[in-house]
Amino acid sequence: RALVTGDEHALFNDPEVKTVTYLAKDSMVKFLKPKYIVRHDLLDCYSISHHHRNSVFTKYAKYISGTNNIEDELKKTVEFVKETTPKNTINLVVPSNHNDHLTRWLNEADPKLEPWNAVLYHKLMYRMLERTSMESNGVSHPNPFELYCDDTFSKAGYKVEFLKRNVSFKIDDIEIGMHGDVGQNGARGSRGQLSNLPSKTIIGHSHSPGIEKGCYQVGTSSYLKMEYNTGPSSWLHTHCIIYPNGKRQLLNIINGRWRA
Repeated sequence: RALVTGDEHALFNDPEVKTVTYLAKDSMVKFLKPKYIVRHDLLDCYSISHHHRNSVFTKYAKYISGTNNIEDELKKTVEFVKETTPKNTINLVVPSNHNDHLTRWLNEADPKLEPWNAVLYHKLMYRMLERTSMESNGVSHPNPFELYCDDTFSKAGYKVEFLKRNVSFKIDDIEIGMHGDVGQNGARGSRGQLSNLPSKTIIGHSHSPGIEKGCYQVGTSSYLKMEYNTGPSSWLHTHCIIYPNGKRQLLNIINGRWRA
């Protein structure tokens, strides 16, 4: 029924994981033929990350390497989805904290200080403001990542649906619309906390897979060593499968293999 990927981070997606998951002759998607591919943290937003705002060395390295351009990163992410989507497969993009960094950038950035990103900033900001409104329960605004991708996939024949924050989306009786970064009543999310919900769930976010009660948590599809994880690590390349009978299974990718 579905392949729920470990957090994808397209810009830092491990090539071995991509091959084993999508491209090899005996890859997961070619062997299991999922109807849905559920994608967590698809867009990394490294190019405009607020975590780098006060890091002189990171900003300098991004500048000299050309990795500070958000439109370049968005284009690479779109191409990643196209390259990894089999025919007739439906992509579900889960609202995730890294995807949301794009909204935060629009809220907080000064385009005069980022001339290389200024044109896209103003294009996205204009389209966001056009669609921002006051609803009965507060302010409503669109997802800028979805706006950027608007028509891009459909015109090319790809099926991509962006799920909404705080809106349930279930495959059979399994809730797959939560990333795991936000927990009950707005608290920080965790596998333990979300395991107390009355429905089965599959989440991502921590890069550390596990099962607690009815909550299954995938790992990551990125490199296992990134600049922000230090010390002993529990990160693992792990996806989750939903079978036609509704059963779930975590599948690890170890040494370039996902099965014996």
